[in-house]
Amino acid sequence: MSAQDISVYSPSNGEWREQLGDIWYVNRKSGNSPGVTRDAQHLVTEEQFEVTEIPGAMSKMGWHRAAALLRKWFAYSPKNQAMNTTQKRNGINADWATGAYPDDRFDMGTIKLDWVLSYPRTQAGFNKLQKSGYLNAGTAESLVNVVYPYRDRRRIDTLELVDGNVHALHNRFQFQLFRIDTTALEKAEQFFGAMLHHGKPDDLAGALGGFAMYAAVAEARFVPAFIGGIDVEITKVAIYIKNPYSFFDDSREGGSQYLGHWNKDGICLVPEGYVAQRENWGSWSNYVIKPEGPYGRTFWPVHNSDFRRWQDTHNAGGDMVLFSDCRVVKIDPIKFRVKK
Repeated sequence: MSAQDISVYSPSNGEWREQLGDIWYVNRKSGNSPGVTRDAQHLVTEEQFEVTEIPGAMSKMGWHRAAALLRKWFAYSPKNQAMNTTQKRNGINADWATGAYPDDRFDMGTIKLDWVLSYPRTQAGFNKLQKSGYLNAGTAESLVNVVYPYRDRRRIDTLELVDGNVHALHNRFQFQLFRIDTTALEKAEQFFGAMLHHGKPDDLAGALGGFAMYAAVAEARFVPAFIGGIDVEITKVAIYIKNPYSFFDDSREGGSQYLGHWNKDGICLVPEGYVAQRENWGSWSNYVIKPEGPYGRTFWPVHNSDFRRWQDTHNAGGDMVLFSDCRVVKIDPIKFRVKK
């Protein structure tokens, strides 16, 4: 047991406060985890905690979209799980005979682009995806592939071609992206670096963790060239969010991703823990925290593995792929030539 400064979220006034807390190790080999109702080793408490209580805590903290997504994930039955990174990214499900996620597991309405862009740290990606130099970097082959089937037309509006379906737009016309907080350590930093970077962990980090902002061709124009071939101009792009919502752990990132210490009222942060994680993905995140003073309710460590365990126990919990709406922006034309 050790005492150190921790940061505890107080839902009564919506503020973070510093206070001392006692750190207790959880013996996960004997089954002590927030996924089951057992006390942590050495910790004398009558408190119990289940991961299904996290959405309520998120709501108290004002993480309304994060709470909505997690409630939706818990409500799906039977379970479906992405079993590797490719399945997670593309919505392929090993538990279904078809291999693809059911249609209802592509969420097209919870995440709105305007809401994502209300967080200042997302502006860099949005601005990059409007610059022709960035859009054209390393994407020449992809651009040719997505427009070549339409080379006999004078102009295409891709949203008309897909009837406004962003999922179909992504599959057929996406060619560039900008990643935001996508590595395991970057995701952790959204919690532990939050107080330095943007005040506190927020609903965006809770809902999406790490994600990518994408660009797809929105408008292309075609002009037959005098010396063979067809000149193409990409004049507009559609920008949107796509993000897999899954608790799959990539073994290359070292252990099960840590998602914070939680109880029924909110989340607790141990700033020292982030430093320890950067040095070595150690066992520090397996400790239960018992703050002193009026906010003394135990905080339980939560990892991706706790949600996978819940899925296996209850045969419920549905991995999803999230899409936002899109915004069409005019760009300086990207020009190239294709064969007839």
